[in-house]
Amino acid sequence: MSTFEPDLHTAASIISAARGMVDKAIASLVAKGGPDAQQTLAYDIAHVAAQVETARSLLDYGAKGTTEGNITCAFTADMAHDFITRLIGRESLWGVQVADLAFANDFLTTYRDPAFLASLADVQGPRHLADDFEMVQDTFRSYAMKVIAPKAEHVHRFNEDVPEDVIAGLAEIGAFGLSVPVEYDGFSEGGEGEYMASVIATEELSRGSLGIGGSLITRPEILTRALVKGGTEEQKHEWLPKLASAEVLSAVAVTEPDYGSDVAGLKTTAVEAAGPNGEAGWLIN
Repeated sequence: MSTFEPDLHTAASIISAARGMVDKAIASLVAKGGPDAQQTLAYDIAHVAAQVETARSLLDYGAKGTTEGNITCAFTADMAHDFITRLIGRESLWGVQVADLAFANDFLTTYRDPAFLASLADVQGPRHLADDFEMVQDTFRSYAMKVIAPKAEHVHRFNEDVPEDVIAGLAEIGAFGLSVPVEYDGFSEGGEGEYMASVIATEELSRGSLGIGGSLITRPEILTRALVKGGTEEQKHEWLPKLASAEVLSAVAVTEPDYGSDVAGLKTTAVEAAGPNGEAGWLIN
């Protein structure tokens, strides 16, 4: 168990400074033409912004105890180190200076120390989950270890499809209906809880495999949230129950042969145009 003491006050100061720097960097990005003109800068800002917000969200967790506090400090130090690494040499592009985080040097020295980081491996950080979420975690962790993990290497090594029994098993334990409202045969009763359940399930399935576990349930998640927010009642009643039961599986089509998932680089266009018989449609090139 770690004998180090957390310094959440300094962690909070670093996070606050980093958030201010991210805001300035976003203004610089806009002034330089936005993400289309500065894709590398946009990517780096998005990456750092996500780390900063994660560190900020950890502050409440860190206040729950010494172990929790040390985990928070370790993540904050790693966030600041990564921020500085991305920033150094590109200050004019970002519109901020590395010197703005100079006060964090002693903090990084302490909480990036190998001995400190090794001490965190001696004990699992307390989860502080409600009983319902503990059950979600235990259920999906068990499935990941017993069903997904034994198949993962073979699927990845031979580039095979996700086994049908994995999909069926996930449907049986409700993986695809976590964000589908109960009135459409799902398990969501609204509120922040549905997000927490989905995050926990994704994390636990990813222990077994990201490819045939964790990422498998994020695709229907994307479509489910789009339907819940913007779909008609007819569409919701038609598709949400089918998504929840895995009767249908959704895909996210945001790629081309030369661009991977770099949607800003896609060349395909879709223009409204009449179909062969004069019906409304789209001309896709």
